[in-house]
Amino acid sequence: MGLGAHGVIWAIMAVKWTGGHSSPVLCLNASQEGLVASGAEGGDLMVWGEDGTPLGHTRFQGADDVTSVLFAPSCPTKLYASHGETISILDVRSLKGSLDDFHANEEEINCVSLNETENLLASADDSGTIKILDLENKKVSRSLKRHSNICSSVAFRPQRPQSLVSCGLDMQVMSCREYLGNF
Repeated sequence: MGLGAHGVIWAIMAVKWTGGHSSPVLCLNASQEGLVASGAEGGDLMVWGEDGTPLGHTRFQGADDVTSVLFAPSCPTKLYASHGETISILDVRSLKGSLDDFHANEEEINCVSLNETENLLASADDSGTIKILDLENKKVSRSLKRHSNICSSVAFRPQRPQSLVSCGLDMQVMSCREYLGNF
């Protein structure tokens, strides 16, 4: 229990969602419509309803860990998932196969980020590299070697279409504005 701003006592109740993963869960993301996607070791990916009901499951070939999942804001059924050096685009209504796959990075991807216009996807990997994927042309448009160790996270900055930030195990937070150019 905790004490709220106005002196009201509140309690947080946790509800365990069951019937899903059988290996450690590494990442999750929620859509604006209440869907939740979770990725786990061994290539395991689950989609859940907002009440915790399992809605779909897939296991990527190769059993690379699912390290990042991200819903597209403009299309709540589109899900980006990184596993190993690959980014897959999935339709959560049918997880039988991916809509598209991109082998963008040389090492394991740790995080993916989508820009506001949803035409660029950034991926951060174990080599310290950030790859910028042009989704319209389906190719890597930029490769930024900014970190001297694992790049653990990357994020496009809202309302700044040519800017992203990253951080890594080299204890650095970096802004990569000047390298994106005009798209």
